[in-house]
Amino acid sequence: MNDIQGYCHIKKSATTCHGAKFPEQFIAQTCKVMEFAKDGGVLALNPECTALAMFDACDIKSKFECNEQGIYIFPANLNMIEQMAYINKLTSRKGGWAPILKQMVIQASLHRGKYTDDFLFQMEREEKMGMSFKSEL
Repeated sequence: MNDIQGYCHIKKSATTCHGAKFPEQFIAQTCKVMEFAKDGGVLALNPECTALAMFDACDIKSKFECNEQGIYIFPANLNMIEQMAYINKLTSRKGGWAPILKQMVIQASLHRGKYTDDFLFQMEREEKMGMSFKSEL
């Protein structure tokens, strides 16, 4: 079972770090989320995955839900077969898949506040549109 439920970015001015001896390990960092609270807070791992802390919603700059398996990241709430199909889609895309792309998906998703990977498949979409445009001529 995967314990990562998403990612968040902790504000530079965060003051509600509960449970960590060294809050500076989390402040102004992108962290993995173990659990999202109903009130908007998070239970987060520091970037090195060596400490756990809780933050209130007021200290979260941005967040999104997802799941991950190894070097792959995918939308939340996919069943096992859907996850396998999605990983196949990632690895068979033009340009392949690499850990740097995972970081790009995380940052783009934090920017939007929800999981997004549309930029990964832009080249395929453009080629498909170009081919359909040429066939119309």
